[in-house]
Amino acid sequence: IPKFGPVKIKNIGDNNFQREEEIMSQRKKWSSRKKLEISLLSIKGNMTINEICKHYHVCPSQIHAWKKLLIEGGSQLFEKQDSASSKKAAALNEERQRQLYEKIGRLEVERDFLKKSWGRLQVKLDAS
Repeated sequence: IPKFGPVKIKNIGDNNFQREEEIMSQRKKWSSRKKLEISLLSIKGNMTINEICKHYHVCPSQIHAWKKLLIEGGSQLFEKQDSASSKKAAALNEERQRQLYEKIGRLEVERDFLKKSWGRLQVKLDAS
């Protein structure tokens, strides 16, 4: 049986009362923007973890977990940008390669035409 301290009753408006334990057990949902803000504050070091905890009403273990996620996963933010630019560069390279193959094909056709024409010209010159 879990032990609770003295039961505290809190007025939540309109003469509705709620036990303190019920209030404490409700989880707060944090937006990703707020998580980032809190994590960055803990990394910067301008405020202590305890000051951040009091200001945002977050437990220290949660701040440490978010900070760890930010440090470990921060490089992935830049990988997306790098992959986008590398995909663009790859697309440009493929287009350039396609153009070059097209030009090679035209030059081969011209070369073959000139070989045949030169051969015909040689035959006519020899016959005359």
